[in-house]
Amino acid sequence: MSTTGAGPSSPSGVVRNSALAFVDSQQSQAASAQDECMQDTSREQMGQADRMPMPAGLKALCEVYSRLYPDQPNPLQVTTRLKYWLGGHDPLDYISMYWNPGKPEENIPPHWHYVSFGISDLHGDGRVHLPPSRAGPSGLGMELTFRLHAEDAAAPPLWPAALLQALARYMFTTGNKFCAGDHISWHAPLDARATSRVRHLLVCADPQLGETRTPHGAVAFLQIVGCTGRELRAAQRGSGFDVLKLISEDPRCGAGSWLVTRVNRRVSARGVRVSRHVPAQLAGVSARLQWGAWAPDDAETTEAEASPPELPACVEQQIKDTLQRGLSTMSSDRTGPEGHMSTDSFEMSSIERALPHVPELMQSSLREDSVEYFDGVHIVMNAEGASLLPLAIDGRVTHGRHFTWREGSRAVTLVPPNVAGAVAVPARPLAARGAWLQVLIPKELAQDMSAKVSKLSHLAETDSESDSDEETSKRDNEPIVLPLTLTWPKYRIKVTVVKDHEML
Repeated sequence: MSTTGAGPSSPSGVVRNSALAFVDSQQSQAASAQDECMQDTSREQMGQADRMPMPAGLKALCEVYSRLYPDQPNPLQVTTRLKYWLGGHDPLDYISMYWNPGKPEENIPPHWHYVSFGISDLHGDGRVHLPPSRAGPSGLGMELTFRLHAEDAAAPPLWPAALLQALARYMFTTGNKFCAGDHISWHAPLDARATSRVRHLLVCADPQLGETRTPHGAVAFLQIVGCTGRELRAAQRGSGFDVLKLISEDPRCGAGSWLVTRVNRRVSARGVRVSRHVPAQLAGVSARLQWGAWAPDDAETTEAEASPPELPACVEQQIKDTLQRGLSTMSSDRTGPEGHMSTDSFEMSSIERALPHVPELMQSSLREDSVEYFDGVHIVMNAEGASLLPLAIDGRVTHGRHFTWREGSRAVTLVPPNVAGAVAVPARPLAARGAWLQVLIPKELAQDMSAKVSKLSHLAETDSESDSDEETSKRDNEPIVLPLTLTWPKYRIKVTVVKDHEML
């Protein structure tokens, strides 16, 4: 992959210059002297790289992208200053940006196509990922892409590259992987426009790239698609695939079948509905949470400020053992501290991840732990995790389905009666297997919880768009003050909602 020189011009007249020239053009004139020095250093490093054989995984990805864009052998590209495997913070070595003319006859607009390098195994020598297996995935088995509607003929903006880098950092930090159909709570305009309603993300298979196989294993190309808050809530309640289909079919969204993101659209796709009376498909999310034993007669039973509870000794040991073994779900041999890969600055601390078979997953990982029962429990979670309590109760438990919040090896599952395999039973409704707490929610408790937690759904809302075109009722705009504690003394359950930075 060449990183110097200039490629052909785009239909809009944008010159396909090198990554160095593109990044340099974005700098202020005040820093021109420093940039010139860095430019000389970078050119020397690039020259050395050009004399080295291209890593097999990197070469395979370049070939895939080149087949789609044969007229753009040297696309615009951004790269990390310090590679991840040298101690840098950013897992993606490169992000290339290709001009795509779209298909106007099929209502697919012209756009910039951003593609990543680094979530899959580029080198195959263990510097980032575990030694590859040809029969399995390459690295984490994917690369991310993003399509941004070309609003003018200027060079592509850099924020989509930063977005892909943040998502990659999240995966490397937590070990959670994205799948087509997933949704991601972002809670901020993607391009920093305060008026934009496109503040969240959906995931689909890239319609032009699909999947490939490299010398280090299989790679799927997953495309990130911007969506509105209403579309996000519909994906949570129903199917992300259904919402993606509605976005692609609505001309007002300007996405077309390739799901191009138009950040300035002001409306959600036609047909998107958020029904609170049908079962939700979402079975669980990743969230910041803690839990511990609680003695109701020694604690407040009204809404009040509360500190995170102390965990039982067996739970603390379970977490310590897990941390010592490392994150088993991460395909990385890095054993150093992970603090430098913070996702909090990108508001990704509780990014949502569907877990369709949580009981089976957790039982398989914790089957050797004995069951412990509690007289009372105190659950502490962050605001975004708590914002899904109404969905968990109204969309899952009342329909006989479970719902789980998970952070690493720690998890809390609300289960209705008669769920097969649950360790929480009517006689002992508060039970834990290792760091996994199960709370049985009978019908009467579900009704009471539904009334108390209904307002928590507003914790995650970032615009005023209603959930349906027919909705005329006014929302309760009274702000929710955190920390907030809800108690159900009869059932010996306390839930405290705190801000992210208050979680230990």
